[in-house]
Amino acid sequence: MQLTPLKKRRTFLIILVLVTLAYAGYQFYLYYAPRQAHYGQVETTDLGQESLGGIQLQQSIRTIEPAPTPKQDNDLYPYYTLEDETTVATEHGSDQIVLLVVYDNPDRSTHKGIHAGSSRQEVLDAYGQAFYKREEQGTSIIGYVDKENHRSLEFWLYKSKVQMIRYSVDSVTM
Repeated sequence: MQLTPLKKRRTFLIILVLVTLAYAGYQFYLYYAPRQAHYGQVETTDLGQESLGGIQLQQSIRTIEPAPTPKQDNDLYPYYTLEDETTVATEHGSDQIVLLVVYDNPDRSTHKGIHAGSSRQEVLDAYGQAFYKREEQGTSIIGYVDKENHRSLEFWLYKSKVQMIRYSVDSVTM
């Protein structure tokens, strides 16, 4: 059975529409997906020396002064609050920090000097173009991944200004 030119054209259009929809769906998924979904899409950025206000991942929570205040644990991680609205988390049964979150505090900056209130352009100038973009809770996020040290650094932006910084090991899920 041979296809007529009209059937060939119709088949081509159907395939084209399906491929376009699949691609659009994949891009939509990437934009709204959890941060781990972006790791394969971006080149690695060295975050080995990174810290937030002098606190590093894998550092013992017992070394922080004054001692963090425990928050209500969730099923995944025990959370603690520092005096300056910084949140840290450990894994159950461990004292090593796996997550650092700085909210709206310009005094806690990254190793490269980025803090709440820094501009999107300042982030790009400091960390480069090897980032992913996503959105969560209506907020635009740009993130950097260190594939060798298994960690990620995200900058949550509002009106192109950093509102929150989240630094965590790869295994942390939210």
